[in-house]
Amino acid sequence: MIVEWSKPDITQEEINAGIISLKTHIGANGPNIELLEKEFAEKVNSKYAIAVNNGTTALMTALMCFRELYGPDKTIGVPSFTFIASANSAKTFYDNVELLECDKNTWNIKSEYIKNNIDLLMSVDVGGLSCDYDDLKSLNIPIISDSAESMGSTYKNEVIGSQCDIHCFSLHTAKIITAGEGGMITTNDSNIMQLCKSLMNHGYSRDKKSYEYKHDTMGLNFRMSDIQAAIARVQLKKLDSYVEHRNKVANTYKEEFKNVEGISVQEFSDEYKSNYFFFGILVDENKRDSLVNKLIEKGVMVKTWTSVHAQPLWNYQFTKTPDYFTNAEKISNSVILLPIHNTISEDEVDYVIKNVKELL
Repeated sequence: MIVEWSKPDITQEEINAGIISLKTHIGANGPNIELLEKEFAEKVNSKYAIAVNNGTTALMTALMCFRELYGPDKTIGVPSFTFIASANSAKTFYDNVELLECDKNTWNIKSEYIKNNIDLLMSVDVGGLSCDYDDLKSLNIPIISDSAESMGSTYKNEVIGSQCDIHCFSLHTAKIITAGEGGMITTNDSNIMQLCKSLMNHGYSRDKKSYEYKHDTMGLNFRMSDIQAAIARVQLKKLDSYVEHRNKVANTYKEEFKNVEGISVQEFSDEYKSNYFFFGILVDENKRDSLVNKLIEKGVMVKTWTSVHAQPLWNYQFTKTPDYFTNAEKISNSVILLPIHNTISEDEVDYVIKNVKELL
């Protein structure tokens, strides 16, 4: 048996939507764009949503917006325990990027790890688990939430998408819903919405006439295609069922591993509901890579995750001091991300559990 780590659930309904768009509205100006933005904003309880071509360009648009609003000479804090796109996009627009430690239980950042020199913050909802936004907002600094992994998750019974100044989501093929690629930006601020819409579309002036090429900001082209939007609209209708399925799988994993010596998992209170973009277990770091290889040999497709501070691109600037990334490093060296996706079966989950227990 081969159990894939992730697998998109693309049915004939998505295919038909894409074909209809392809026949009528090739490009980035078709009707599905506006419809997706409206439907997505409603889904995440945000006033505004902006469709872009991937999750990274969603972050880049948000960062360009902050640069316009607050200036370039700022220090932005980014978690070390995140996918590298968070840090690399921040470094593209800010010279001063400070990586941040994470909590050992939730794997997310907390206010206690954010120093006074941080002017702006990019939080990350690791694995689909939201940050404690009330805690982070107590810092009173502008926040971009990298919510690429947390579509459909909730914080204090509120769906993720309106807690921060800007939220950025991904529609990558491995994410909860997908358009192959794609991204969404949400905000409740009309000025941020207007600026992001300009920045992701060559910096066009908001008051330009239809026949004019008039630009008043330094924008780029991050537009989503109508075909992507058509597919995403179908997927969005399935979001709730996907989240429930993943929670069922995650609960099975947690129940089966809770009494297994040498395994621990991401821990959080009932104030949070994760969509379980991923399900990670922590094992002895000295045994981790051996276990990964054994699982893959058995057809259990797993992944690991390396913190940004340990990446060759970044680690030259860090030395081990008392405030080194102790938690991020331990999680990074110990974590195994087990298969979990929208169509994973009970038999596949049982096969994963059986092999983890036998090979540990």
